[in-house]
Amino acid sequence: MPRRFQIAALFLLTLVLLGYGFEKSGLASVYSDPVSQARAQDETKYTASAVGLATGGEWVTPKVLGRFYLEKPPLLIWLAGLSMRLVGISLVGLRLPVLLAGALATLLLFLWAETRYSRGVAASIALLALANPLWHTFSRICYTDMLLALAMIGALWAFDRDWNLSRPRSILWFGGCVAIGVMAKNAAGLLPVAIVVLACLLARQRLPWLNLVRAALVTIVLIAPWHLYQLFAHTRWFFADYVRIQLLQFGLEPPVQPWADGPVWFYVKRLVLTDPLLVALASLSLPHLVRAVRAGKPAESLLVSWIVVAAGALLAFRYRNLPYLLYAIPPLCLLAASGLVRLRRPQLAVAALAAVFAIKAAAGSQPWGLPFGAAAPIPAEKWFRWYAEQRRPNELIAVNTDDEYYATALPISKVRYCYLDPTQLVRRYAPHYAFLGITVNTTQFQDLEQWQPRFRERLLSWGLDSTAPLATNIMAPSVDEILRLVATHPGDDFYLPEDIRQHLTAEATAGRRTVRLSPERSFLLATDEPERRIDLPWRIPEDW
Repeated sequence: MPRRFQIAALFLLTLVLLGYGFEKSGLASVYSDPVSQARAQDETKYTASAVGLATGGEWVTPKVLGRFYLEKPPLLIWLAGLSMRLVGISLVGLRLPVLLAGALATLLLFLWAETRYSRGVAASIALLALANPLWHTFSRICYTDMLLALAMIGALWAFDRDWNLSRPRSILWFGGCVAIGVMAKNAAGLLPVAIVVLACLLARQRLPWLNLVRAALVTIVLIAPWHLYQLFAHTRWFFADYVRIQLLQFGLEPPVQPWADGPVWFYVKRLVLTDPLLVALASLSLPHLVRAVRAGKPAESLLVSWIVVAAGALLAFRYRNLPYLLYAIPPLCLLAASGLVRLRRPQLAVAALAAVFAIKAAAGSQPWGLPFGAAAPIPAEKWFRWYAEQRRPNELIAVNTDDEYYATALPISKVRYCYLDPTQLVRRYAPHYAFLGITVNTTQFQDLEQWQPRFRERLLSWGLDSTAPLATNIMAPSVDEILRLVATHPGDDFYLPEDIRQHLTAEATAGRRTVRLSPERSFLLATDEPERRIDLPWRIPEDW
């Protein structure tokens, strides 16, 4: 069989092994952290923005809940929006770009190892990646992390094939891959450059400064248009979201740390629990790696640099989040499989790893298992879907919601989120939202008509000629304030937890309809006016 057909067949096989059943798990239902059982909440945010593009929104500056979304560059949102524009609004269309990225990243790992070691070792590396729960998960949901992993693999493969970057193709490939990483994940896309610098130091090789500069120029040419546009068109918003929040605030001093574990233990524990076999095989290969690095061997120096930089980035970025560990999986797979070079019959290792893959697929409920779409939907999914299908024109205020922001990805007339927040944690997440009126307290919301001209002027000065994002976050200092909010807004719909709804007076609920969803949640709906039903701008997919 010709080589190109072999590669195509391998890519399709990888695509099937990674993607089987990837449309069966609903939005945000997958555990992005199976150890802590934290849902992939960010998927709803990316989905809402991508659907906006697919249905005719502005492509240059994506939005979420009516506000500009500039915390990350828009590559993922562009790809997901374009995919849904081509194949229709569905989970397949939404997640297809990331699935393709995961399959391509796995293929590149195979080709890299095949050139460096042998086909048997390459097959082992591919199986280790495919059987890794993080690799499996983040190839199947609309998250930015697999795009960055692909970019890192592509850039470092180009460097490993040409340490001097002496060929124009190497410069273009390296610079292009770094650009993909930056457009997917902000400054994290520059990690391959740090890896290259450290690798040259460890291998005692001359750093190709001039060619790195040329590659950097390629990167700048590719990323500059969007960055320069945002810098000049939405200067204050760009610095507030892209620099202050994403890099400085979450990077240096997060407003809240969801997990009590220290940074090292947080990642080590989850790495061991999600893939103990990978950790064991990589640990067994460490002595050989250390000896090779001491001898100044280039391939091993690049590998250890990759691991060190990836680990250093995890610890330097103060906000702890399991998806960031994905960038360490490729070098750990390369390290784990490199020990197989000394085996006389590496095909036995391939067979054993294939059996491990099958065992993990059969144990999808375990943190180390591969669920293949078996994730239970978020509890609120069916209720918000039901609400959207009612086509109500009223504003919906979701109080202390449990929907993982699923409502933002539905065709609902207007969604506001209200939080019982006596410590003003919501305000600390994005202080400029309070200045712009995106985050308001209950007193401001009660007098929103008076505040609106002032907030509109501020939004306009920040480049947004719209009041759509006003008061999409409402902070309530007490339960009494929430009860007052419900009582004074009889024309709005509310999504309420039972421990708050039960304190409502008969006067507050008079003329309204209570739809009991579960023992914990209810909708409190304003008076029905069937003739005012709105048209849905797009059909909600069955598997959404």
